[in-house]
Amino acid sequence: MAGDKKTQEGGQDVAAEPMAGEVHELDPFALRVVDIPQKKWLRRYRSVAFQMVVLAMLAFSGPSMSNAISSLGGGGLATPYTANTASATQYSTSILIAMFGGPIVSVVGIPISCMIGAMGFPLSGSGFYVNSKYGVQWYLIFAKAIYGITSAFLYVAEASAMISYPEEHRRGFYISIWVIMRNVGSIIAGAITFGLNIARDGYGGVTTNTYLVFLGLECIGLPAAFLLSKTKKVIRSDGWGVPLLPKKTWKQECKLLLEHHMQKRTLLLIPIYFLTYFGDGVWGTYMSLHFSVRARALSSLVTPILAVIMNPLFGMILDMKSVGPRKKGIIAFWVWTIPTAAMLIWVMVNLKWFTEQPSELRLDYAHSTGRWVAMWFPNMLYVVTCWMSQTLVYWVLGQFASDVSTNARTGGVFRAWETTGQAVSYGINSKVASLFIPFGVYVGLFAVAMPMFWVVLMDLPVEPRVLAIVDDDGNAVGHLGKTIDAEHGEENAAREIS
Repeated sequence: MAGDKKTQEGGQDVAAEPMAGEVHELDPFALRVVDIPQKKWLRRYRSVAFQMVVLAMLAFSGPSMSNAISSLGGGGLATPYTANTASATQYSTSILIAMFGGPIVSVVGIPISCMIGAMGFPLSGSGFYVNSKYGVQWYLIFAKAIYGITSAFLYVAEASAMISYPEEHRRGFYISIWVIMRNVGSIIAGAITFGLNIARDGYGGVTTNTYLVFLGLECIGLPAAFLLSKTKKVIRSDGWGVPLLPKKTWKQECKLLLEHHMQKRTLLLIPIYFLTYFGDGVWGTYMSLHFSVRARALSSLVTPILAVIMNPLFGMILDMKSVGPRKKGIIAFWVWTIPTAAMLIWVMVNLKWFTEQPSELRLDYAHSTGRWVAMWFPNMLYVVTCWMSQTLVYWVLGQFASDVSTNARTGGVFRAWETTGQAVSYGINSKVASLFIPFGVYVGLFAVAMPMFWVVLMDLPVEPRVLAIVDDDGNAVGHLGKTIDAEHGEENAAREIS
């Protein structure tokens, strides 16, 4: 009968197509009827597009600035070890908050979680500035520890929003734009860093003023977070509200979190979660030990530009309307996996060459251009494929649920294991005798993660789902493409919001 649960090809129980007036609370894909304001500016303010712009501003001000500093190699310091210790501390403190981020975000909401996250942005830049100028290492480690706690709120909130807010055929586009904004920050920061350090062709750290620029840009985040709308008021371009399930108690949320973590799909995804950012600490150390200051600065400028070009193209694969979700996932998997494998093989060859060179060698683009390109190119591949992996994983998670609460739990688990990978990566690289060790671990993770991720891709639905439409009380009013007007018996495919 209508309303009974049925198992779709994605392997998840969802409710069958609803009848008008039927309570339809448990469908994690069901869209909501939402009030559309009469004022045009307010409609635009509550639109998914505007929420994505604000989230992109947050990504630019926080994670982007942090990534830009990391991309300098060792946080731009003369040696990478203090920066790696600080980063390991940051990601260690993030793990617990991120793991319980689903219940937390479900209780406090996405906007407030983003505000808490943005409050910690300036701590990262200030820590590096104080250490660079005054040599105070304890403050850098302390600041990164607090930043790890606050940033976890943002990570889970933005993950939930990125998966839940956009429509199915726009999700890849919006995720890629979010990725672009993270990288645009790195481009701007890289340009500033390169300009301030262009004369420094040897060993050492970047100029102290570099960190003041980062610190100023990190202060943009908190005012931007106040521009976010409450999730229940957000309006998609087709006039429907974001999928929301009824609120649950803290105890219920924690129980669901435990159940989610023990699901077969989640266990299969843990290696890819761990892998996505594992390379940050490894590659930061590689760049710091083997490249000049200005070569590292140039890399922090050029590699994000390439990522900005590639990721929207990658997102277009995931948004193809003529191809089903499973086939799109398979195509994207190979587009990402092949260059990643090439990058890992290439860097192992490079490491062998470096072992035969003097330890004080720092490659510079002006002195040995051909060798510099050959040694740097795998790092460029890493940056591009790293963001591809983020885009793909978020998109895959969105195929199994679209409501905010479920995706807050999913995003929290993702971020918890992702930050665990980063903590381990920076921990290994805080003092390492040979880069063959962390890169060897990297290769092993890749070999384990790929077949397990492939199994998850085989669970994706072959055809797109037909989405249900519900009101605020969970009463079904039809499905997307055939909504039912209870009073007049009219059918409408979408709601006009222009």
